[in-house]
Amino acid sequence: MQPQRRAEQALPPPGEFQRFVEGATGRLLPIFGSAFFADAAETSLSLDNVPVSADYTIGPGDEIITRAWGAIDIDYRSTVDRNGMLNLPKVGSFSVAGVKASDLERNLRTQIGRLYTNFDLSVSLGQLRGLRVFVVGPAQRPGVVTLASQSTLLSAVVTAGGPAPSGSMRRILLRRDGRVISDLDVYEFLVSGDKSKDVQLAAGDVVVFQPAGPRIALTGSLDTPAIFELKSAQEPLREVLRYAGGAPVLANPNLVQLERIDPAQPLAARFVEAFRLDAAGLQKTLRDGDVLTLLPISPQFANAVTLKGHVAQPLRYPFTPGMRIRDLIPDHDALISPDFYRRKNLLVQMIEDDDDAGSRPPESGSVRNQRLSAVGADRAGAESSIADQATASRGIREPRSVREQDRAAVARSRRTPAALFDELNWDYATVERLNPDLSTQVIAFNLGRAILQNDPASNIALAPGDVVTVYSQKDIRVPVARQTRLVSLEGEINAPGVYQLQPGETLRGLIQRAGGFTAQAYVYGLEFSREETRARQRVNLSAAITRLESLSAIQTARDAANRRDDTTTQTAAAVSNAATQAQLARLSRLQPNGRIALELTPESQSADALPDLPLEHGDRIVVPPRPGFVTVAGAVVNSNAFIWKPGRTAGDYLRLAGADEAADTSNMFILRADGTVNHASDRRGFFGRNNLESQPLQPGDALIVPNQLDFETWGRAFVRNLKDISLIFGQFGLGIAAIHSL
Repeated sequence: MQPQRRAEQALPPPGEFQRFVEGATGRLLPIFGSAFFADAAETSLSLDNVPVSADYTIGPGDEIITRAWGAIDIDYRSTVDRNGMLNLPKVGSFSVAGVKASDLERNLRTQIGRLYTNFDLSVSLGQLRGLRVFVVGPAQRPGVVTLASQSTLLSAVVTAGGPAPSGSMRRILLRRDGRVISDLDVYEFLVSGDKSKDVQLAAGDVVVFQPAGPRIALTGSLDTPAIFELKSAQEPLREVLRYAGGAPVLANPNLVQLERIDPAQPLAARFVEAFRLDAAGLQKTLRDGDVLTLLPISPQFANAVTLKGHVAQPLRYPFTPGMRIRDLIPDHDALISPDFYRRKNLLVQMIEDDDDAGSRPPESGSVRNQRLSAVGADRAGAESSIADQATASRGIREPRSVREQDRAAVARSRRTPAALFDELNWDYATVERLNPDLSTQVIAFNLGRAILQNDPASNIALAPGDVVTVYSQKDIRVPVARQTRLVSLEGEINAPGVYQLQPGETLRGLIQRAGGFTAQAYVYGLEFSREETRARQRVNLSAAITRLESLSAIQTARDAANRRDDTTTQTAAAVSNAATQAQLARLSRLQPNGRIALELTPESQSADALPDLPLEHGDRIVVPPRPGFVTVAGAVVNSNAFIWKPGRTAGDYLRLAGADEAADTSNMFILRADGTVNHASDRRGFFGRNNLESQPLQPGDALIVPNQLDFETWGRAFVRNLKDISLIFGQFGLGIAAIHSL
């Protein structure tokens, strides 16, 4: 059992005054000092093995270990008899009663020296005698107790468990031979460690616990709320706070609440007083039954102006008379947040982020097609690859701390054109003020005019308690004309780079502003990706995975309800379930790139063929060079890239690669260089003929041939079903024969 739990169980039940205070304050306050006795009673050790104090008096029952060598040779344990004599065989008997422990060896050496000379002596104490003392009065465990001979009055109090709820801690008497030997105040020991009244016990002593004196309750804003016992009928508040560790700094010095009992009151015996915790208040006398509550200080600042939002140091600043916005924000450096410098420093730190895998830029068409050839071996994998081109990345973890947010911002700046500095909203900032009538007033001002142009009309005056908020463009969206929007142009463009968008600028206009395409540009394979699309694809992919999991659970339940006992059915269900789980695993690993298919024609050569699509911040445009090959992947003999030749169709490339015997050509598809997909089911001719093979391929296209999932031929299916039908008719014939026999 843990010590804290043992101490809680050892605490006495609440007394009457404790229950009274609980009804008044809602808190069951402990009696000050009771926890000490509960802990001491549980952790006290035997006193036999502790060192003996120098002033310990030897008496009957004490064991003395005597060793001597030289003229005499003894090694003997002997006990002092009731006459106070120590008997040593072959040496003699010696009186040791009343001798202090520090003088015992010298005393014996002197007595033995009268009989022998030329010897050395060593004396130590062994088992000490026990003391029987009496504990009476309102103690936790009154009665007769046996203690070690060197025990003190405080030891007896601890052994008795301290005072009972009705017992006093301010006055515990020790009586010996009809006289009061000591009057112990436990508070002085607990507060200041005073043990001047803690005397050594003797056999037959009586420890008398006195009834509890006047009590008061101290609660509220302090570390040790408890019930305290007064030394006299009235005691000043300063002295009571000394027991509790002094007046806490978090207590409100302007208001202290006192609940007092006075039967002379005309309406009720209980009334409330309020006073200040000043010098006069500390001298206020407390009396029996008082409940004193120290209230916490107000969280209000007397002379502070708060600056928050997109600033370098969001803090409370001291208010000075005549203070204005320019005094709180002296220059533009005060508006650069620490996030900018952290992100800037991360640019030169050679640290490999875990998020790098999920934040790589979109791949070119040829590289992506080669990657698809590795994962498109079956139908599920191929269709998952299609979803990979249209859904958002699940590999980027959401940042959970400021440093992770900075790393995410740097990762975005590597992946897409993004400024490390979150730009300010220079046109709008606010001052929130609490009026004397407790109404809230929001004062808007132009931050740019106040800080950059030093406009007196915008440099408004501040008041104590004002809260000034500076917003970024992410907090409150500003008009497009005032936003800093960056777009990345890469690849076969005459002037590639990062461009700042002009208001209303489109894809076609930006390409023309950048000088148009180079002669090697493959406009049909242009990759246009957008972060907003990536985020939307991420949501769609999550929804698709959730729906697939739900459908898988429904299908599993349906198969279990309709399952037959034959091994073939069970094996088929297990294979189907394994395929579904594999598809879910592949979907969970997808990393969408946010690409938008522009649906261009292969003959597109100039910027005029591009759609007039408005651009947004963070868009990324990559124009690859014209490739000279076509990729064939999946269930083929030679999964490779083949030279593109005009007029060559999908069937031609399929024959060049060689279809595998497990290939499912009825479900193959073409992944075009512009991001679109042509599936075999979209190209059915008469009698279900597959016309996808007659489709010509363009440079950079990829032909994906999935694996066949169901290898059972129609003949085997017919034989299996015929077997079941014959069994049914056989059972039906047996039933008819049985009826005729009856």
